[in-house]
Amino acid sequence: MEKVLVVDNPIEIPAPHFGISLRQFAISDAPQIFVLINNNRKHFEQFGDTTSEKYKTLADVEDSILHPKNEERLRFGIWNESQEFVGSINLTPDEKNKKRGEVGYYLSPQHTGKGHMLNALLTLTTHAFTKDGYEELYGKVHVDNRASQKVLMKAGFKET
Repeated sequence: MEKVLVVDNPIEIPAPHFGISLRQFAISDAPQIFVLINNNRKHFEQFGDTTSEKYKTLADVEDSILHPKNEERLRFGIWNESQEFVGSINLTPDEKNKKRGEVGYYLSPQHTGKGHMLNALLTLTTHAFTKDGYEELYGKVHVDNRASQKVLMKAGFKET
């Protein structure tokens, strides 16, 4: 027996003042997500990110949208002003404390240095605290991934 989960009305968090919007993944986004991942596998693999490994084919991306491993995780595409998919950001509630959550993200190398990830992170954290009732958020970053550490610090995260 198969369980299919579909988002009929995906959550969208517009942030026009930042030049981006966040939109919950929908099956129609799968081709754009796959192309971004497929074209940037070496970039994603450099710090041990498993995105490339998890999504080897378009069918893998589609399956992850239709049958998410964690149904509580909010997964958003990051869309720029031209409505181009530039990356992903997600929020996963802690298993033991639903008021605490982990943020994770990736961005295509073509769109780094433009503030998209910082703005997406600020948008998601504001939404998480004001709309979803989170009290604490954290991000785990590879020790050598200085750019990601910098984004988290600029967004107000502190090293523990």
